[in-house]
Amino acid sequence: MLNRAIFEIGVEDLPPSEFDNIRAQLEEGLKKSMEKNDLNFLSMNIFISPRRFGAYIVGLPDKQPDKKEKRKGPPKKICFDGNNQPTKALEGFAKSQGVQVKDVKFENNDGAEYAYIESVKAGEPTKIILQNIIPELITNMNFAKSMRWGKGNYTFVRPVHWVLGLYNREILEFEIFDEKSSNKSYGHRFFGEEILITNPQTFFSELKKNYVIPLYEERIEVIEREIHELEEQNNIKISLEEHEDLIQEIAKMTEFPKGVVGSFDEKYLFLPPEIIIVTVRHHQRSFVAMKDGKVINKYIAFQDGFGRKGNVTNGYTRVINARLDDAAFYYEDDLKADIQKRLEDLKSITYQVELGNYREKCERISTLSSKIAEKLGFENLDVVKRAGLLCKIDIPSKVVYEFPELQGIMARIYLKHKGETEDVFLTAQEHYKPLSENDEISQNLVANLVSLADKIDDLVGYFGIGKIPSGSKDPFGLRRKAFGILRILISLDWDLNLKELIDLSEKTFVESGKSNISIKSVENELINFLSNRLETILEREKISKEAINSVLINIYKPLRAYLAAKSLDKFIKKEEFRDFIIAFQRVNNISKNHKSHEYNGRLFIEEEEKTLFQKYLEVKSHFENCLKKLDYDGAIESLIYLKENIDRYFDSIFVMSEDESIRSNRLGFLKSLSALFYEIGDVEKLYKG
Repeated sequence: MLNRAIFEIGVEDLPPSEFDNIRAQLEEGLKKSMEKNDLNFLSMNIFISPRRFGAYIVGLPDKQPDKKEKRKGPPKKICFDGNNQPTKALEGFAKSQGVQVKDVKFENNDGAEYAYIESVKAGEPTKIILQNIIPELITNMNFAKSMRWGKGNYTFVRPVHWVLGLYNREILEFEIFDEKSSNKSYGHRFFGEEILITNPQTFFSELKKNYVIPLYEERIEVIEREIHELEEQNNIKISLEEHEDLIQEIAKMTEFPKGVVGSFDEKYLFLPPEIIIVTVRHHQRSFVAMKDGKVINKYIAFQDGFGRKGNVTNGYTRVINARLDDAAFYYEDDLKADIQKRLEDLKSITYQVELGNYREKCERISTLSSKIAEKLGFENLDVVKRAGLLCKIDIPSKVVYEFPELQGIMARIYLKHKGETEDVFLTAQEHYKPLSENDEISQNLVANLVSLADKIDDLVGYFGIGKIPSGSKDPFGLRRKAFGILRILISLDWDLNLKELIDLSEKTFVESGKSNISIKSVENELINFLSNRLETILEREKISKEAINSVLINIYKPLRAYLAAKSLDKFIKKEEFRDFIIAFQRVNNISKNHKSHEYNGRLFIEEEEKTLFQKYLEVKSHFENCLKKLDYDGAIESLIYLKENIDRYFDSIFVMSEDESIRSNRLGFLKSLSALFYEIGDVEKLYKG
């Protein structure tokens, strides 16, 4: 029969924000303690609900394995006297280990013999070990915010009310915060009662009888099942994918989730669906129902336990109607304000003290995005300028003040209502994309132009005032914005030079009166910051390390660096490319300290150098044409074509001629040849790593 253990810490209501922390600390701490004490097990389940957490462990051994111990004593040469009798050193060593002198053994160690005593230490029973490690693990847990209770002697996430501990049918005897362990647990706050657990196997079923589902994952399944059943019974639809975080939140707030369906006043359906969904969700953590793809005036709410459905839905409906009434007032009031009024309102909201207010920020975005659009040959610059200027128009609105999660969405709704073009109102919502490192970029070109300008303005602005992210702190989300810049450039094949964009942004700051923004002293840090993000993007695409290291030299041209890395990663695996790099290494090594690229083809004397020169001219033309078309595979293939001629050159030509003019001419040519590869990446990173 398998050994089983369970422990449960009963607490006052846990904050949902601590759930993941508690689960992680329990699982990691228990596994480490088990490993440290040589205790194997078959499975471990961490359970947590608002009023309890703990672990259920199955397949434990009866005790620790016995351990052989070997203790080293004095050297043999001092263990016996001239008559081969034991000395005091040997007798003392044997006595200290509790054995007779005759039990001492000798072994050779590094050329000398030493006394040894071997013994076997019996393993401790599993129950004893658990009684030690559980209280130590619990009392050493850390929380974002802890509480003190009683006389203030104890600090923990919440006051502890009971402790259960069982090893098979025996109580694990320990004490935490003056609470002695027992086999008692408690059911639901209102519907359950005190429970005597006689065996760890019955813990979960006994608690369910008392309206508690201890496993977090099981409560999520119950919530999803309840939603599906209510959908079928009421002919409505809820999008579980869009409400994944709300389902998790409800699972952290209930021990026995039970769904109910209610209705709010139909008159609020004139509101944009986003406002209805956020209002109902924000204030009542409830799911707005859909039918035939449209929001309807029904919702699914959850209670903890069961009760009189009528009373519960009446309470939910009363609150939801009141909140929707507020939202309707805010929305209708917001629609009355014209765009110019909103632009004026942006002046009163500080974006960042040293970077100005939101109106100034929007004007910079408008200017910068139109200049970027011009570089890309985009014709309708007025649309880009307008989209940039209005992209944050909803920030002064009452709805966004009440529901910040609707920022961007409300701008789209307001601008569409005011008759702006589709590019302008879509940009207002989508220029925030990508919202995370894994988020998609917008499908709208104008939104991407404005997004790029917005994010560059942030990077240049914050770096320009010295607010640079540290290893662990990034309060302005600049890493995410740097990822966004690179993702947009790479995804849309925009071959833009980052250095030029940074200079353009700095100039825009200065022209707008922000002469305090200076990027010169931190430009290297900014480029390294962007380089690290490009490195991460390439690593996620499983590009080889040497290919990544090689192309980062061209971070100013991120699209080209990205494409070069993808090509190098393919060629690095080919034997012909590895042979080429060995040959090219000779070109690079001999010329890298030569300062000039200048040479004169007419000064070439030997046949092999004339031949290499002709091949170089042919390859250079093809190579440059390939790069113009962003064809890095073709560019690398053209370089490989030089391999045989490079080998013959070094077999026949003595580069370091005593004649300085010949030597300098040859080095200048080889330097120019070597420079070709640096358009792809740092060739040294390919052969030096």
